[in-house]
Amino acid sequence: MDSRRVGSWADARFRQFAGYMLRRWPEPQRAPLRPALEEPPVPADLLDLLRRLGVALIGAGETTNRVQDILDQLAHRYGAEGVHFFVLPTGVFVRIQDAHGSAVDIMSASVGTLRLDQIARLYRLLDRLKQELPPPTEVTELLRRIMASEPRNPVLVTLLGQVVLTVGLGLMLNPSGRALIGCCVLGALVGLLTWLANRIPLLSLALPVAAAALVSFVAFKFPAQLSGGHPSQLLIPAIATLLPGAMLTNGTIELATGSMVAGASRLIYGVNVLFLLAFGLLIGLEVLGPRPVPEASGLDQLGWWAPFVGVLLIGIGHSWRASAPPNSLGWLLVVLYLTYAAQLVGLHFSGQLFGAFLGGLMAVPAAYFIQHRKHAPPSQVAFLPAFWMLVPGGIGLTGVSDLIGHADPGGLRVIASALLTVLSIALGVMVGSGLVGDQRPRISTILETILPADRRKPEDRLEADLP
Repeated sequence: MDSRRVGSWADARFRQFAGYMLRRWPEPQRAPLRPALEEPPVPADLLDLLRRLGVALIGAGETTNRVQDILDQLAHRYGAEGVHFFVLPTGVFVRIQDAHGSAVDIMSASVGTLRLDQIARLYRLLDRLKQELPPPTEVTELLRRIMASEPRNPVLVTLLGQVVLTVGLGLMLNPSGRALIGCCVLGALVGLLTWLANRIPLLSLALPVAAAALVSFVAFKFPAQLSGGHPSQLLIPAIATLLPGAMLTNGTIELATGSMVAGASRLIYGVNVLFLLAFGLLIGLEVLGPRPVPEASGLDQLGWWAPFVGVLLIGIGHSWRASAPPNSLGWLLVVLYLTYAAQLVGLHFSGQLFGAFLGGLMAVPAAYFIQHRKHAPPSQVAFLPAFWMLVPGGIGLTGVSDLIGHADPGGLRVIASALLTVLSIALGVMVGSGLVGDQRPRISTILETILPADRRKPEDRLEADLP
């Protein structure tokens, strides 16, 4: 038999055998090209809520330690396991750990400082989350509306609040009567410049320098008309809202509690703002010439009553400027006067440092105490205006100016005194937090709604504080 015929016969028989086997044994099911996606350890909507909430709390003036504690509690309340947070003043890091490994997500904290009404609504939303667990997407939408809400007060009322706040801060220094005119003029100028900076990005970057230069130029250009010959009395009240006192104090607290990265970054930023303000003051003086107008001798102060009226105007100015919640002015004044009384006691018995310590110590328990009263704002809302009275930026700013402009060794002593005052305030705040058994400030328990809880729907309970 020919070899070619033998090969053809064998090939045909092999094909028959292969066809028979394929018909007898069907082809096994193939595995999918992509494995089915597993359910993530933390739902995406809950993760988005936790990140946005952390950013909002940073804007509310919380320390990074406190933000991390609140996020941990909320994640545990929603049943999320394996979630860890690392909070910085500029962002929130979220680490998710499961059996297959870990993943890290981040959200930038670029919201700026929240208004008082936004802070109040934020903390009341947190209070409700302690009692009920709505879907994360619903809470995220409410949080978005809080962050995007418009101020309660019109622009003119906000500018008027800046003027009243400046006059109140000026009265705290017990100036001459003529200086109140200068406080009104410079407060209006700084308020208008701040309003423009919120709408012009380029101006917002140079706001500390521009505001300080404008204040020093106007104050020393018209010393007799605006201050009765004492223009230096106008500098600190006019730019007090730009001083980084909260940044320096929170940074000191974070360093003391072990958050070295957050604390160091806040301190560096605060010191940088101080130098920018001092640089602006020097620019304004240089425009006038090598020597500003000398101050007249014999300061004619208003009297012992001036600081007490100043405290009242500080409360009114803050409520208008920062859009305080309705019916909260009276409670803000209670905390302000208690804080100022504690500061006066410390000044009488020891000096500036002890007064700053007692003021910081009193501000936290006072804000914590009133939050349980009817119509009272959350503790953070009541704490922030009181904190502004304790900001030691005036002395620190003057020291930096003397150091740069005149190479005065005494400027170093003034700067050291300002830093010690910051430490005193921070220590007082931490001790006051320990007295109330929590870290500054705790979430309020105010639940002011129109209908009783048993007659409200879940969505109505969450919408109660929203416009």
